[in-house]
Amino acid sequence: MDKSRPHNLTERSGALLAPFKQWGWLQGTRESISRMLQQRATAHEIALGCALGAFVSITPLLGVQTLMAIVMAFVLRASVPAAIVGTFIGNPLSWPFIWVSTYLMGLQMVGLEGAFDAAAVQRNIELLGNALLDPSPQLLDATAALFWPLLWPMLAGSLPIGLLTAAIVYYVSRNSVRAWRSRHMASGTAASE
Repeated sequence: MDKSRPHNLTERSGALLAPFKQWGWLQGTRESISRMLQQRATAHEIALGCALGAFVSITPLLGVQTLMAIVMAFVLRASVPAAIVGTFIGNPLSWPFIWVSTYLMGLQMVGLEGAFDAAAVQRNIELLGNALLDPSPQLLDATAALFWPLLWPMLAGSLPIGLLTAAIVYYVSRNSVRAWRSRHMASGTAASE
């Protein structure tokens, strides 16, 4: 057996991720996933939690996605830590793809003709920033009215895309947890013999 190659999953993932050690969020993600796999929840509860987090992360409701995932996990008796990990699907790298796909899907669903005017979006973002700095009710209402034509299709489009994403994440998570646990149990019993 080749002693220079890593043999277990932790050694292999550590070797693959070594160039990215300076990225603290990557280490935090690895630790969160490791803790999630070691909890006493069933594979179904963990997979359902991951799926709920993934579903919520597809919505354009930044700032409340994690809270929504936690509440949904409690209501559906899923793993709360897994729901939090599932929200990592929505991140700054995936947001452009998520937002464009949910907007385009939503336009088809709600029957609106959409035109993505980058200058108008930029102006609306600046208005929102000003509204947050000077929170007058009139300015907040006007800003919300400007964003509703963009937000409504994104909310509608996030439902089918979020459900598809959740189904895929559930299947992959459940099978991954089962495989990890069976490998972990096999290596634990082999070490104790």
